[in-house]
Amino acid sequence: MLRSMLTAYGADNITEASNGEEAVSQLASNSFDIVLCDYNLGEGKDGQQVLEEAKEKGILSYSAVFIMTTAENTAEMVMGAAEYRPDEYLSKPFTKQVLQARLKKLLDRKQSLHKIAAAIQRKDYRQAIRLCDNQLEQNPKNRIELLRLKGEIAIKTCEYKTAASVFTEILQERELPWAKLGMAQVLYFEKKYDEAKTLLEALSQSNPNFVFADDWLAKVYEQLDEPAKCQEILVKAVAKSPKTVLRQKALAEISYKNNDLQTSEEAYKRVVRIGKHSCYKSPDDYAGLARVYIKKDTAIDAVKTVSAMKKEFRNSEESVLLKSTIHEAVLFKELDRPDDSRQALTSIVKIFQEHPAIVPSIMAMQLAESCYDAGMKSEGDDLIRHVVRNHHDDKNIHKQVQALLEKYDAGTDASSLISQTCDEVIELNNKGVELATKGKLHDSISLFVKAASGMPENQTINLNAAQSLIMFMQKNGPFREFMEQASNYLARVNALGNPDEKYFKLLSIFQTLSAK
Repeated sequence: MLRSMLTAYGADNITEASNGEEAVSQLASNSFDIVLCDYNLGEGKDGQQVLEEAKEKGILSYSAVFIMTTAENTAEMVMGAAEYRPDEYLSKPFTKQVLQARLKKLLDRKQSLHKIAAAIQRKDYRQAIRLCDNQLEQNPKNRIELLRLKGEIAIKTCEYKTAASVFTEILQERELPWAKLGMAQVLYFEKKYDEAKTLLEALSQSNPNFVFADDWLAKVYEQLDEPAKCQEILVKAVAKSPKTVLRQKALAEISYKNNDLQTSEEAYKRVVRIGKHSCYKSPDDYAGLARVYIKKDTAIDAVKTVSAMKKEFRNSEESVLLKSTIHEAVLFKELDRPDDSRQALTSIVKIFQEHPAIVPSIMAMQLAESCYDAGMKSEGDDLIRHVVRNHHDDKNIHKQVQALLEKYDAGTDASSLISQTCDEVIELNNKGVELATKGKLHDSISLFVKAASGMPENQTINLNAAQSLIMFMQKNGPFREFMEQASNYLARVNALGNPDEKYFKLLSIFQTLSAK
């Protein structure tokens, strides 16, 4: 029926998907102008989870129209789906005239944002802001939407003064909830927690169904070291909109911290159940539930949960399998089953040796501790070196490493291990920079690419890997393989959460190359 309606409207390239997983696959491999998605898709992902994953993975262009169609109108469904902001809801049944009228309105609105959407898609956020400004100078009808978009991009790129200016301009005209939330987010990131709290409390009170305000208010209370208040806010938010996995996770974690094991258990169970087909599904959820059972002294339930985790993630990609196995090792240790823990540790070390880049530093620290506990000294030392290599200039991490080594008295000179590992990284980095300076860019690229493969969290190494690739392409022209590599290194640095001026300079050059 929809195919007939769309064909009559002029659509000449229509693709169907029989379930949520296939829909996500189609979105990842094709560029669509319009997506019509039912909320209820039977077994597997529902419509909310399709939209959730499309937004999370960035596989749905900002210029695409996403319409949720549904015969359901429950509060749980509406609130859950609304959090990922589809462009429109259509309640079934609907006529051809209704569908076409909505599509015309939405496509006209999206068309005006086409160039901005393209810049966002290629992560050229500064260009996206410039394009917003260019359109805003013309005082267009969609001025408020352009300001909203500009504010959101400014927050994403940590340009908080720009974002504050945008939201202030909007709020002087109209008291829009999303603009107040944007201002509260700016205050949060600027660590002005008391001001953010005041704004969010008022917003939540005046707009009780605007659950985003509750989410951010909970974050503020956590920063203010008021975990009980944080939990209270999340309990209310979950009652309003229970289908959001990340909110349920936040409630499970904070209630565990507050030693409210009953609330934590219930929240973790909901996370495992509703997250089964979510892109946010993680071994962390099962591990969290198992820890609740351990703390409640119900070892049988803990072991069952560990077994369920192992089964659920046994065919996952290496990084997820690693996380699952790490949890397994730690949990078996907590359950006083040393043989099972050591068996899991042996599997982890093997994965680490083959794929060091997939082991985040926080995991490596936990693993090293488990290795020392199990008498696996050399494996523990290797993991510690991995941590230091990724944070060779971070004194706080060095203190944590030193404390860990001293705690276990593992026969390793902490100061010597840290200084030697740091010296190795500095020497390697200096050599790569020298090669690039002398014009030996191929050699510099080879050195930095190899180094970055084992140091995904080292900002200096990843920036210099990107720089050597970009310098080569400035001289010889861009080509796909080097563009993809440089993009990955820049993305790593951005994900670390503290991009510096060098990052933005390289990003700007990269975007110029990308445009070519």
